[in-house]
Formats: sequence, C-alpha cells, structure tokens
Amino acid sequence: MRYLSLVVVRIGLWVGVALLAACGSKGPSAPKNAAPTAGAKLPDGPPLITPREQMSYRLALGGMDLATYDITAGEISDLDGKRVIIVQAHAKTRGLAAVVANVDDLFTSWIDVETGRPLRWAVEESSAEGNVRERTEVRYDQRTEDVLPVSVWLDDKPTTEPQKVSMQDVWDYNAYLIALRAWEAPKGSTITSEVFRSRLIWNVTMTIGGEEKLVTDLGEFPTLRFDGHGYRLKRDGTKSTDAAERDFSIWITNDSGRVPVLTKARTDYGDIELSIVSYDPGSGERLRP
Repeated sequence: MRYLSLVVVRIGLWVGVALLAACGSKGPSAPKNAAPTAGAKLPDGPPLITPREQMSYRLALGGMDLATYDITAGEISDLDGKRVIIVQAHAKTRGLAAVVANVDDLFTSWIDVETGRPLRWAVEESSAEGNVRERTEVRYDQRTEDVLPVSVWLDDKPTTEPQKVSMQDVWDYNAYLIALRAWEAPKGSTITSEVFRSRLIWNVTMTIGGEEKLVTDLGEFPTLRFDGHGYRLKRDGTKSTDAAERDFSIWITNDSGRVPVLTKARTDYGDIELSIVSYDPGSGERLRP
C-alpha cells in the first residue's frame, strides 16, 4: 500500500506539471506520428508571468484527493548580473496519502526576464520531519558544448552527473510550463524539447490540439488543449529503456490570461487530474506584454 501510494502520488505530481502520464499506460490521444513543425521553438522574449502570480491545484486520483500543487512567482531579482524572476512550485501530499507516502518537494527556477530561458534549476525533496534529504541543481550557464553538469546532494554527500543534451534550449518544467503559455501556433503544430523533471531529463513532444470549453472550480473558460508525449533520457542522451513513455494533456485558457487550468492522464491506477482551485493574477505588469 505504501509503495503503491508513493508511486501514484509522484506520478500524479509529474503529470500535474504537464510532462507525463504513468507506468506505460496510454493517456489522452497524443498524436505520436505528427512530425515536429519545421523550425518550431518555444517563444523568445520575456516569460508570460506576473510578479507574485499564484496558481493552486488539487491532485486527484479517481476522484480522491491526494496532494496539492502550488506555483508562485516572486519579484524581479538579480542572478550573476542578470535580471531574473524566481518561480517556485511546491508539491505536498495531503490527507491519507500524506500518512502512507509523504511527498514534500520544492522546485525552483531562475528565469531570465529578457529571454524567458531558465538560468538555474534546483529541486529539494524533504523528509516527513522537514529535513532536505536530496537536493539537485542544474546551472545552465555551466554548459560545455552538449554537456550540462547536474549536481546532486544526497544526505549532504555531493556528486556531479554530466548530462548530455542535443538541443540549444534546455528547460526545467517550471520554465517550460510558462513558455507553453506563450506558445501560439496553428492547430496540429508540434514542438520537441528537452526538459528536466528533477535530476532527470525527458524528451517531450507537444502538439496543439483543439479549442474546448472547460468547467473548473473557478468557472467556465475557453481553453486550448495541448497533447504531450515524453520519454526519459539516460545521462549519455540516449533514450532510456527502463522507463515507460508517457502521454498527457494540458488545458490552458484561450484568453489573455493563458492560465493552465487542468492536466489529465489515464494510468494503470485510474484517472489522474490536476485541476486549478485558486488563482491570483499577481501585481504589477505582466513581463510579456
């Protein structure tokens, strides 16, 4: 029971940030045969986010609440002489799920306010007592040709794991989700990216689906559906054969807000949904006009 719950919760949180489904099961129809749109890339320029913007989500499996997932933007700050906005996501189990499988993870991105690209990525996984048991850090500015150093501290013991990449832009999923908010292209357009989940990196293909009306806890919204398919990469950049490929869908409001409101996948354990429960637009001007 404990192992099953831990697997389900961690899978669900991964789904919730729009990068997987689960355990090799087939999720909402992601068109795997679509070829990437020629020259396609996620938008350049300021990220589509507002200082102090906040989004809160409920993670449910088969209708049963398992966890909360909160995304919060901070203020504009400085990182090594560049202006950045810090975006944090916090995943935490709740109720019975917290008893059988404690998850308390913090994901932090430092995003360049001029380019929208991440400059640093850090993940902290905490124990039930609140102690950080594992920390991962990726410094994109330390990339050497096609290799990124991934620093990992496990019980305060540091190691470095070189990660080979093949694309000019490499993302973490905070920065990736924000970039998706600004991606506008015709229906059926497809893009492939390399995205860090935590210490591991995934090859993720997204396809723009159709427009849909969606009813949420915050009301009914026009939305645009994005269908995704991903697979994990090994440290040498080749496709991993140890992890199942993942399918998922994410719905983003098709209006000026461009707010992610729902992520959904079908798994071997039932339907997983990450649905929005509250939203604060933040203060000041949105960084991307």
